Amino acid sequence: MNKSVSDQKNNDSTKSYPHEKRNLIVFALNQIMMRLGWMFKAESVVIPAFIDTLTSSGTIRGLLPLILRIGQSLPQFLIAQRIARMPKQQGFYILSGFGFTIPWCVLSLILSLTDWSANIIVAIFLALCTAHWLMVGCNHLANGTLQGKLISPEKRGRLLAYSNVIGCTLSIGVAVYFMPRWLSESNPRYAVLFGATATTFGIAALISFWFREVPSPSQRTAPFFRFLGEALLLLRYDRNFRRFAIVILLFYSMWPLFPHYAVFGKRTLGLASSGFVTLIVAQNVSNAAGAGIMGNIADRSGNRFVLRLLILISAFTPLLAVGISRIPSGAQLYWIIFALIGFTPVSARIVTNYTLEIAPQEQHPQYLGVMSLFQAIPLFVSPLIGTLIETLAFEPVFIGCSVLVLLGFVLTFKLDEPRHSQSS
Repeated sequence: MNKSVSDQKNNDSTKSYPHEKRNLIVFALNQIMMRLGWMFKAESVVIPAFIDTLTSSGTIRGLLPLILRIGQSLPQFLIAQRIARMPKQQGFYILSGFGFTIPWCVLSLILSLTDWSANIIVAIFLALCTAHWLMVGCNHLANGTLQGKLISPEKRGRLLAYSNVIGCTLSIGVAVYFMPRWLSESNPRYAVLFGATATTFGIAALISFWFREVPSPSQRTAPFFRFLGEALLLLRYDRNFRRFAIVILLFYSMWPLFPHYAVFGKRTLGLASSGFVTLIVAQNVSNAAGAGIMGNIADRSGNRFVLRLLILISAFTPLLAVGISRIPSGAQLYWIIFALIGFTPVSARIVTNYTLEIAPQEQHPQYLGVMSLFQAIPLFVSPLIGTLIETLAFEPVFIGCSVLVLLGFVLTFKLDEPRHSQSS
């Protein structure tokens, strides 16, 4: 009986998701190269260290999460209608992939060929970061829509696991070999780092040409503002989605802290820039292990359970950072914080996968667009978080954010598990 049910599911999957095996491989290769590129410009280590060489302003550091999330979220919300109308999303996915590669090419060339002042470099960097993240937001929406169209729900966790485990393992090897020289205390080579970022992102975009996508029937969508209104009405009529949005608001209140962890360790524990390689390695090891473990658990037990675990881990990270900073051997233990931060990419993917499961397939762009908006809202206070850290110190701000995330953890027990309704 079980075998016949399994065979029936496989047959249904083949009909609904043709070319799934090929697309799984292409998705995995694409995400592996993306993971490698992300390591070269790690927002929790490399970029804060780069900014700290130009300015010590906590407010400037606080702008980074705001730019990151507005760039990721605003385009998804604004272009969801256009994506929904496209019979094929592959071309847009490729175009946006090249789009977020170009800013790192430009930045690498500027750092290599010019000798401009720190203030000018900071202004150019923030502008290029904004352009990068706007294109990343477009790419993420296309990625989520493509994944919902090409990969069955039961295999999305497997894709997350394989791509992150391989990508992070490769990143660790590259980091150990190259990063001590590129992040040396005396002569950090940020132009080389950002050039490597552009190269790997470009390769990821090229790999996307090998997707095999069957065109969807063309859909008529409402005019933009009506489409927008209907998307927001999902919050009114879908009670579980409304609860999920509140959970995400609380969960993402932790994200404004990410660019401050490396500086916190540097100022309270005396961490040197050359020691940041250890932090990058720890982050990628936990990313790989977390993706492998959490991806498989998500396929078996559902994304809700995994999301709950990841929110709990996130809630205790800043509390642990404060605790480690108070002990004499804290500098030797601070890598633990970045090992916990390494779960962040996994949590972002689990949020997307849960959204895809609770939404009807034809409404995936709308649900993803609305969810990206709620992911962005907490980051509007990022500059304020940086200012508060300068005014009150790191510790009270870290503790306050932990309390908010713990509230989000409690609310996950009110969320529905889509696997229960599917199995029934």
